[in-house]
Amino acid sequence: MKKTILATAILLAGAANAAEVYSDDTTTISLGGSFRGHVVIDNSDDVNFEDAGSRFDIKAAKTLDNGLKAFGQMEIKYKDVSGLDTLYINNAFLGFEHDVYGKLVLGKKLGLNDDLVMNDFSYENGIYNHQNAAAGSDTQDQLEYTKSFGSASVVVGLINQDTYSIGGTYEVAGLTLGVAYNIANDKVGTATPLVDNSAIIVGAQYSLDALTIGVQYQALDVDNVDTSAYGIGAHYALGQAGVYAMYDILDGDAKADEGSEIVIGADYEIAKDVKTYVEFNSSDNDVTGSDDTLWLGARVYF
Repeated sequence: MKKTILATAILLAGAANAAEVYSDDTTTISLGGSFRGHVVIDNSDDVNFEDAGSRFDIKAAKTLDNGLKAFGQMEIKYKDVSGLDTLYINNAFLGFEHDVYGKLVLGKKLGLNDDLVMNDFSYENGIYNHQNAAAGSDTQDQLEYTKSFGSASVVVGLINQDTYSIGGTYEVAGLTLGVAYNIANDKVGTATPLVDNSAIIVGAQYSLDALTIGVQYQALDVDNVDTSAYGIGAHYALGQAGVYAMYDILDGDAKADEGSEIVIGADYEIAKDVKTYVEFNSSDNDVTGSDDTLWLGARVYF
């Protein structure tokens, strides 16, 4: 039985694409992630030098009998909380996958919602209104089942007996469509004892040669307060470089949920898995007012 183990010293040296740390006839273990940093210039008078969410993940997969595969993943992420350095588990799950019967995943993860913000090509910005724990659409411990039917897929998630999700995607001729709906019944409300919360997101993306255009719509109902988000974005590839722009509108019952943002950016791949970017955001909110922010950042993927 052939076995391959990469030396730890190679990984610590930062060798590019040193992903597979162990493999044999049935099992693979890989290490990946990214180091991220940026300079934030807010309204031209506030400059900060920060980590931008560096992270690493460990993945394992094992081939079983009769076309069945077992796998697992854990992602650990860095975050600065009130000046304190913190490492936390961003997601951790295990699963089983079969070519015929589909994929079953158990653990802490985002659902299909996150993949459907199809207008977002940015590194730093975007309205992620769908990520709401009260509606069952945030990173959650859940049981998720995915079944593919050619170019289409169906995804069903169960968080608990009162919270679940259903969605799907379809791809054809460069066009990708997707929808996800989350419902969280019998949650404690503020005005009424129990409320039924929900979140829905619809996304579409079309690619033609170097140009990709995406749109998304989100609607969130939490504690009988409705909030919606609409967005459109585009990305154009220029060899190792790319330019992108997006526009988001937030519309809600409360003034704090009314606003918009425009994002314009460009990135450049200096070498394989090494990217730099510059990104400008101009946002406007009915409560906090307008704000202009510039990011200069870089990422090293491994």
